[in-house]
Amino acid sequence: MSRNEIADFTDSVNTLIEGQLILIDKHIAQVLRCIAISPTLCKVLSETVQTMSYATEFSRARVTVTRADGTVECSLKLPTDRNRLFTFVVCLLTEVDSGRRNILEFLKEYYYAGSNDSCYARFVKEVLKPFKQAGEALLSSIDPEGLNSQYVDQAEGFFHAEKIYIGTSMMSRILAETEAIRQTVIHVNPNNSAIVEYNTVSEYFVNSLYLKNPKIIFISFLAYKYVALKYPDAVEHVNALSALLDKVL
Repeated sequence: MSRNEIADFTDSVNTLIEGQLILIDKHIAQVLRCIAISPTLCKVLSETVQTMSYATEFSRARVTVTRADGTVECSLKLPTDRNRLFTFVVCLLTEVDSGRRNILEFLKEYYYAGSNDSCYARFVKEVLKPFKQAGEALLSSIDPEGLNSQYVDQAEGFFHAEKIYIGTSMMSRILAETEAIRQTVIHVNPNNSAIVEYNTVSEYFVNSLYLKNPKIIFISFLAYKYVALKYPDAVEHVNALSALLDKVL
C-alpha cells in the first residue's frame, strides 16, 4: 500500500503536468484525492499548516515589478522550505478546485506568457514540477530505492547522446516507408487492435526521429520492426528502413 502512495501521487501530478488546460479541474481533483488518501502527505500537511498561514505565505510569495512603461507585472516566488512549498501548492490547488480562484485569471496575472497554453506551460515549470519534486521527496522514505536520484542520473547518462542530423530528404524517404507499412497493416489486418498496435510503435518511432537521439531511435525502431515484421508484405519496406537508418545512425 505504501508504494502506491508514491505511484499514485506521481501519476496524478504527471497527468496534471502533461494534460490540457481545458481538463485542469478534473486533474487537480485527482491530485487532491491522491494526497487525501496518503497518510505520509496528510501528516506533512497537518503539521505544516499549524506553523504557517496560507494567506500570509501567499502575500509573501507575491512579487510585483513595475516596468518602464508603467505596467505592473506580478509573479509568485514559492517558499524555499520543502514542506511549506508542498503545502502552499496544495492550498493553491484547493482554491482552484473549490472555485474560490479562477485558474485562467490566476495564470494571466501571475504566469503571463501570451496564450493560455503558454501561461499554463510556465505554471507547470515554475509551480507543478517543483511541487512534484517536493512531494516525491516527502514520500522517499517509503521506498528510498524507488526514488534514488543516483539511478535517475545513471539512466539519464545512459540515454544521453549528441543529436544526429536527419535531412529533409532522408526523413521523407523514411516516412514514405512507414506509410507503406501502415497501408499493409490496414489491408492485411484491418481490426482495431492491430491498427492501434502499429500506430503506437509508429508514433514512438517517428517522434524519436524528430528527437534526433540515436539511442532512442535505435530502441524505438526495434519495437517498430518487431510489429511490422508480423506482416510478410512489409518485410521489403522494413529492410529499406533499416538501410536508411544505417546511413544516419
